[in-house]
Amino acid sequence: MTTFLEHDPRTGAALGEYEETATAAVGAAAAAAERAFAATRHRPNRRRVAWLAAIADAFDAVGDDLLAVADAETALGPTRLTGEWARTRAQVRAFAALVADDAYLDAVTDAPDPNSVPPRGDLRQMLVPIGPVANFAASNFPFAFSVPGGDTIAALAAGCPVVVKAHPSHPDTSRRCAALISGALRDAGAPDGMFAMVEGASIDVGSALVLAPEITAVAFTGSRRGGRALYDLAATRPVPIPVYAEMGSVNPVFVTEAALAARGDAIADGFAASMLNGTGQFCTSPGVVVVPVGEAGDRFVTRVSMVIAEAPPGVMLNATIRDGLVEQLARTKLLTGVTDAAGGGLSPRGFAVGATLLATDAASFIATPELRDEHFGPVAVIVRAEPGAMPSVARAIPGSLTGTIHAEAAEAGGEEVAELRDALVERVGRLVWNGFPTGVAISPAMHHGGPYPATTHSGFTSVGQASVRRFLRPVTFQDVPEGALPSALH
Repeated sequence: MTTFLEHDPRTGAALGEYEETATAAVGAAAAAAERAFAATRHRPNRRRVAWLAAIADAFDAVGDDLLAVADAETALGPTRLTGEWARTRAQVRAFAALVADDAYLDAVTDAPDPNSVPPRGDLRQMLVPIGPVANFAASNFPFAFSVPGGDTIAALAAGCPVVVKAHPSHPDTSRRCAALISGALRDAGAPDGMFAMVEGASIDVGSALVLAPEITAVAFTGSRRGGRALYDLAATRPVPIPVYAEMGSVNPVFVTEAALAARGDAIADGFAASMLNGTGQFCTSPGVVVVPVGEAGDRFVTRVSMVIAEAPPGVMLNATIRDGLVEQLARTKLLTGVTDAAGGGLSPRGFAVGATLLATDAASFIATPELRDEHFGPVAVIVRAEPGAMPSVARAIPGSLTGTIHAEAAEAGGEEVAELRDALVERVGRLVWNGFPTGVAISPAMHHGGPYPATTHSGFTSVGQASVRRFLRPVTFQDVPEGALPSALH
């Protein structure tokens, strides 16, 4: 495992010079990953099952000291971190169970048919691992989307070595998790190079990793600016590679008049809780809520505003995220048609900030692209819609991870709700009915993705067992004798 750190993530102060440059460290890790892939790519799946089981056992044996380190670096709190660590461990077990069954390889056989047009030989197709993967850890989930998170485990499950770039917001947590993974793989007999972690605050580290010729795919969770930069850089390689970037989302919530009349206070409380969860620093945090004009909508705004006013300030993950949100909010508040509905501003106090609810009308929202940008933090825009305008608002939403509809059962088959549903289906990867988008289950049916700019590849998920497909590619074997076929195609 190769590591180095250039700057303190919070103060920006230099930490000293290291013998290895960023490029050399990344190059060494990528070269080792390529050697490991050559040694393991044709090994039976049971080897990977053993590796994943060893990692899960190592995670299960960890005490509360790891959670304390993570809390000291992120201030996410023991309750949140305990749940996230349990989720991270569950991910490893889920992928071990997946790999134990060859079904995930999607093996397909077409028998020979000399009478087909054109004549067909014996065709057998399956998925094979693509090669070493670069994984860029996220700032907001020090476990589930970081060094030990879903991208790392999915790539290892696919049979791909992983080089993780740790996020500088939680360096000690990352190092401890990397040591757990490295030790578990070593004890389980995995070759050197199956896993490595690199650190660094400069863009040179990430650039070197994406450009390393041994790397065959990139996984990223973070900002649109960061994900797009890696995507564009990967396209400049002599051999371009896929970048599976998840880059944030506004996750709109639509509430009908009937739903407000039936349970408006409960929806308002649920929305506020979802908006404030993790200080709004979830990729699935609802950043836009659309409610009808009129008294019911007024009561909804009042209720959400009251909850926000009573909520204590939340802690942002680092200074860069805090300052970026403060600057963005100041610009947004100057836009035509925007007013303060609650909070009035972030009022940053160190890393702690208060929440803000902005208000606008449907016409202004549709006409103003800046209102449809993600505000990564405890900020949401409430849109007051005239009757029949919700589908038009939905069609203005950019690609998002989720879209939510709160409606009554009697409205489910109605024309306006159907039109709203269809508009959202074109723009999101997960449609939520009478719920809230925060909370993403680890399940084969889960899709955590969406059209650009939510992700760079809307056909793939970064959560759930199906996420392994990002690191596999199909190969057809034509008229290959059984003795030369992979066992999954026998």
